[in-house]
Amino acid sequence: MKGAVETMIGMIMIAFMAVLSTAYITASLNTQRAQNYHSAVIAEVEAGDFSEIVIRGCKEKAEENGYAGLEVEPLVTAGGGKYAKVTLTYDYTIPMLDLFLKHEIVGYAR
Repeated sequence: MKGAVETMIGMIMIAFMAVLSTAYITASLNTQRAQNYHSAVIAEVEAGDFSEIVIRGCKEKAEENGYAGLEVEPLVTAGGGKYAKVTLTYDYTIPMLDLFLKHEIVGYAR
């Protein structure tokens, strides 16, 4: 009887760990997707020569893709060169652990 109880507890623990691992993998995939989108936005802003139309289009696309926010701040260097600070805010969630966070990815388009 003791062996059956230990086996059942072991099976429950393995099932719980499998579900929790799946939640972590899903959160990791969402982070990777956000990083890829952030890189694509930087490339698009650079290719569009920091155009306001391109920036607005990227912000609209970010909303469509479900990101919490995309900020593109065009800046000018002392020498007159253009660059932009690109900040993408996305949700990092693991519902099983009641973990609902907002993460940011910051990069620069030059």
